[in-house]
Amino acid sequence: MENLETLDNMFSNNYNKPFYKRDEDDQDDKKKPSKKGTTNKGTDNKGTDNKGTDNKETDNKETDNKKESDITKTNTEINTTIAAQKQNPSPIPILDPLSVIIKLAILSNKSVGTKILIKDNIVHIQEPGIFQGISRYINKTNRNDLQYLYNPIQLACQQFLNKEYRNKTPQIVDLFICAQKGIIRLIETYQGNSVIILCLNYYYALIDNYVKQHYLSIFRDDELTKLYNEPLVFHLNSVWTSDKIKMILDIIRFLNDDTMANDNVKSLDVFIQNIDKITQGILLLHV
Repeated sequence: MENLETLDNMFSNNYNKPFYKRDEDDQDDKKKPSKKGTTNKGTDNKGTDNKGTDNKETDNKETDNKKESDITKTNTEINTTIAAQKQNPSPIPILDPLSVIIKLAILSNKSVGTKILIKDNIVHIQEPGIFQGISRYINKTNRNDLQYLYNPIQLACQQFLNKEYRNKTPQIVDLFICAQKGIIRLIETYQGNSVIILCLNYYYALIDNYVKQHYLSIFRDDELTKLYNEPLVFHLNSVWTSDKIKMILDIIRFLNDDTMANDNVKSLDVFIQNIDKITQGILLLHV
């Protein structure tokens, strides 16, 4: 956000008028005829006026050159800022809460050995294969990234499994049960790592607390909780209109029926990819 404010100040300080207004003003200055001396004044006054005109034209050229130089400099700074943002993304990812639940639901229909990769504030699903390890090494990701699911899971439960919302949309519970199955799949993947399994069991319990309507206070704030401020969470949740929720729940219902599960998973993948682009834009404005 500081980068965006800095760029905005540069434009405000260097250009008090829109580009098209500045161009019109420059053209008007060039079209204005130079003032000659009147009949009551001598040749010396004409010579003085001519010198004044020459100085004015020189000033106009210098002004034009300065504007072109400023524009070039500003464009360079903008490109540099964008490049820096791409090369140095935020070290702590912030995730859309409901998207995390949906990604876990997708993972429930994947084979054991499937892992998650978090990049650019998006959860990616990595199926087992010879390129999984290479990709994780290149992207500098590991099992510790599972910690970033903690706050989004709790926030999703608070918003979409509260009594009011589940009374309005009772089928939403099926989505979270499917997400629990995805957590079980991760537990199977990380068998032998007691710390990771303990963490995943805690995530399972967080969802179960709302699915079974216990509503116990088992969530504890951590150092990442403060990143999910109220305006940000509100904007992320507002992406999920009733129509989008209905579409997700229809696909989940087909997944649970286990008929043409692979095709339905692909449909869900395509749909959530479009949501990922929207949430990325929201996070760019807030982070």
